[in-house]
Amino acid sequence: MTTCTNGHKQEQAKVALIVGASGLVGQHLLRQLLANKTYSKVIALVRKPLLIEDTKLEQWQINFEDLEAELTSSTFLDNKPQNIGANHKIKTIDHIFCTLGSTIKKAGSKTAFTEIDHHYPLLIAKYFYGQHATLFAIVTAMSANEASAIFYNQIKGKIEKDLSNLDYQHLGLFRPSMLSGQRDEFRLGEQLGTIVMNTLAFMIPKKHQVIQAKKVAQAMLVYAENPPEGVSIIQSDQLQNY
Repeated sequence: MTTCTNGHKQEQAKVALIVGASGLVGQHLLRQLLANKTYSKVIALVRKPLLIEDTKLEQWQINFEDLEAELTSSTFLDNKPQNIGANHKIKTIDHIFCTLGSTIKKAGSKTAFTEIDHHYPLLIAKYFYGQHATLFAIVTAMSANEASAIFYNQIKGKIEKDLSNLDYQHLGLFRPSMLSGQRDEFRLGEQLGTIVMNTLAFMIPKKHQVIQAKKVAQAMLVYAENPPEGVSIIQSDQLQNY
């Protein structure tokens, strides 16, 4: 959905970057970004090529395990347009969308989980803030809280706090409840939880109800079309409206 104003010129098309495009929310968001006329180019930071082709899409393969070194390399932006599907150099990336997310079990340890859900997003946010990106939107968790007794929620709260300290012009923190949708990997706990919560949805508060991943993606896109100044926290009950 592009925003056209009465009697005003349409804004110049922007460049979006998405990290986590192979994930549950990211897959939906990538398709929506590519279909949206607001963006003339969509760049995906990827570990391996995505099985999707589009004239607007550029895939930049990077080694996430060496992410800081790659980003701080003086040739990062000059070299990346030589990657998959690139046809010209990108001077400015306007909007960053981060849908990276794992679990302690999948990551293998608390340390590895922290790398994926905290360190990677923060490194990317810091780098592109320095490259004059104006918007950063990220999926965290409904109970994100740095002081939580639950480690998962601690890390989600910590990344929210650290991103807030970067002073992005627009920072969107999206806090979904349990996500539903087709993942590439099987998560037993999530599948069972979804079944139980859907069965009992009539007695569960809206904020805690299972939410479709495509709704989160749509909410992120709508937010970016007309973002408020400063930090915006979008709770799961608000995400249900999309």
